[in-house]
Amino acid sequence: MQETTLRGHYRIIQNLARGGFSETYLAKDIDLPGNPYCVVKLLKPMFMQHPQAWETAARLFEREAQVLYRLGNHDQIPRLLAHFEENQEFYLVQEYIAGNVLSKEFASGQKWTQKQAIAFLQDVLKILEFVHQENVIHRDIKPANLIRRHLDQKIVLIDFGAVKEITNVMENSQGVTRIGTHGFMPSEQENGNTQFNSDIFALGMTCIQGLTGVALGSLPRNPDIIWNQQDVNPQFAAILAKMVRHDYRQRFQSVGEVLLALDKLEASINQQKWWQNPKAIASAALLSAVVLLPIAWRVVNSPKNEIIQSSRNTSRKITASSFELYENPDYNIKINYPQSWHKNDIGDKTTGELARFSLPTNSSSPIELILETQHFTKPVTLDELTGLRVNEITQFFTDAKIHESYATKLQNTPHTSAHVVVYSGKDDTVSVKRKAVWLVKNNQAYIITYSAPEVDYDTYLNTADTIINSWQLH
Repeated sequence: MQETTLRGHYRIIQNLARGGFSETYLAKDIDLPGNPYCVVKLLKPMFMQHPQAWETAARLFEREAQVLYRLGNHDQIPRLLAHFEENQEFYLVQEYIAGNVLSKEFASGQKWTQKQAIAFLQDVLKILEFVHQENVIHRDIKPANLIRRHLDQKIVLIDFGAVKEITNVMENSQGVTRIGTHGFMPSEQENGNTQFNSDIFALGMTCIQGLTGVALGSLPRNPDIIWNQQDVNPQFAAILAKMVRHDYRQRFQSVGEVLLALDKLEASINQQKWWQNPKAIASAALLSAVVLLPIAWRVVNSPKNEIIQSSRNTSRKITASSFELYENPDYNIKINYPQSWHKNDIGDKTTGELARFSLPTNSSSPIELILETQHFTKPVTLDELTGLRVNEITQFFTDAKIHESYATKLQNTPHTSAHVVVYSGKDDTVSVKRKAVWLVKNNQAYIITYSAPEVDYDTYLNTADTIINSWQLH
């Protein structure tokens, strides 16, 4: 077919792809100035001896051409320039997109970073949002149908599966046309029950391949895809896992839901980066130093045998003689806790939890201090630990809100810098508030957290501060 001219102005230049019932060509429109490139798709239906099938295919062709004209209004979907029939063969002429298909990127062994993967998803999801609003399901999302446009590096979505119906009108007697590519096609689509979130499954599988560099045939196919990517945020991994659930009812139900989840993820990551920024932390520390200077002066000049009151008049006062000593020789930790509080020695090396000190109460949520450790195989800075802890809070604590974050030094560990974060959120249905203090020494993080129902937080804060200030680490 090379050098053939269709309709007097689409001159075929070369073959781009050939399948059982379709062929794709690069062509030039010789009727236009500059002879711009275009793509010609030839569809060869399986019905040469079936007049009724021909009529069905012609009707489908016209219908899907109108859909493609409509979809071409989106900047990241090729415009349909023309459609026509000659000799019982159907032709689509589409805009040529200069770029590389993602399958070529993957073949080169490139792997995406998390940032690249998120950007990819957001880019394609916005295209799909438009497509689904037009009541169209793509049905064949895969690396070969996604082009990274040279002009602006945006992703362009090509080769809508609905057009393939035309070549398969005689595929089965039930009239069910199965379009898609094995590995990217979910089970409901294989069974002829395609859903809008079937596209979400295919997109998730494409993203996983881009992140891992692993061909889909090497990935286990189950509701929770098992894949290890060290630099992937657990929250992002959870989003991908939900995109590719085997049961479509357990997947994201719409593109909008996925975009919202990604927006929340980005907000969480950006918040983590803010707290990890040394300049931001230094500014917060300077501000807190100015604010807390009068309180610090009162601490230094107060009698040693009593707890120093903060600016909150509601806080309880306990004398120093009311405390007992807790020691953990394995970690060289000493800390004082009130005699009226319960001590629970835990020493769980798996979770890192060493002990809990709790006030006997009928409160809706425990009033307690939790002492724990976290071991790192590599050196970690206080700033890095702060980023990790804050990210963990914002990801896994319901309705988390950070109130304060500042650098400090503990009274009995003056040579080691520490960091304080005050935050609130929900523990089941109870609103709680917490004050966490952590420091790093010899690849080991040490964390103590005061937790109380939000209504009781201020009442016992002074006692909690006394326990924290008694903390000794040798």
